Amino acid sequence: ALVRGRPLAEAGDEDFARPLVRRLTALYETARRQLIRSRMDLGRHDLALPVAERMARERPDDQDVAELLGALRARLRERHGRELLRQPFPGAGDLVVVRGDLFDQDDANLVVGFTDTFDTATEQDLVISRDSVQGQLVERLFGGERKLLDDRIQAGLRAFRPVRTERPQDKPRGRRVRYPLGTTVPLTVDGRRVFAVAYSRLGNDLVARSGPADLRASLDTLWPAVARYGMYRPLAIPLIGSGLARIVELDRTRLLLMIVQSFADHCRRDPATAPELRVVIRPADLERTDLSVLGTYLRTTRLPGTSADTGIGTSADVGAGTGSQDTGAGAGDSGGAYGRR
Repeated sequence: ALVRGRPLAEAGDEDFARPLVRRLTALYETARRQLIRSRMDLGRHDLALPVAERMARERPDDQDVAELLGALRARLRERHGRELLRQPFPGAGDLVVVRGDLFDQDDANLVVGFTDTFDTATEQDLVISRDSVQGQLVERLFGGERKLLDDRIQAGLRAFRPVRTERPQDKPRGRRVRYPLGTTVPLTVDGRRVFAVAYSRLGNDLVARSGPADLRASLDTLWPAVARYGMYRPLAIPLIGSGLARIVELDRTRLLLMIVQSFADHCRRDPATAPELRVVIRPADLERTDLSVLGTYLRTTRLPGTSADTGIGTSADVGAGTGSQDTGAGAGDSGGAYGRR
């Protein structure tokens, strides 16, 4: 620790020292509060809690500290109530699987899947479904202002070279400029990042198509963008490839495994990508996701930062998951195979 004990402990009661003691004490308290807030902003409520508890013991009459500690404990109870699995990747943060809503992960950066045209129009559900995560992004993080989202996406796409542009007579609706699968645009929203990643192709018939190889290649391109632009914050990703549009060759369990395997492979090269990968599964998808398969993979696979098979179990039940079912928007993908987007 950089600070121990009382400031100027041997002379603190002297008249000349009292103003300096008050000033140093105030600076220390401010620094501790900022440390708590910073750890909360990074999603590390577990690290913020001991600091808040110590402050509460030292300042039992401080109502602000008591309220902060109460909020921290409530958030941790809520978080662990939704957790289905937590597994450390030694040297590369944690893998967490939670039941819930992607847009409720307000302490994390988000991944939202797009098609190769980065369409956002949801009118009459003709191009993009309003029920998809991509459609909900407009309403829940951009207040329904689609033009604002469009402008930010188009600004980010200037860094990428399109692969081709469709003719109006061939694609009368939606955007016509196509970008390579894996194109990832980091969007800044309320101090965090939303990573818009293209992993499916929107046909001129307005049907999105993708496959396992397309998804894996897109994920492999996503992680370097997260490492570069993610500010080392937790990353929440839906069960991408499921939902209204799905990669039909893979069930939900194998989609989950692909996400985890791709992230693990990347972390062998760059472990400092994110302190936590949080896979968010909708309650409706949970019954069709066998978490025991993921548990077996984690116990028997050499993970980043290890020199041998881990043999490490998980800290939570890896069964199908029970308990209260969260409501709200789904954490399904926003683009995939054979679904109208």
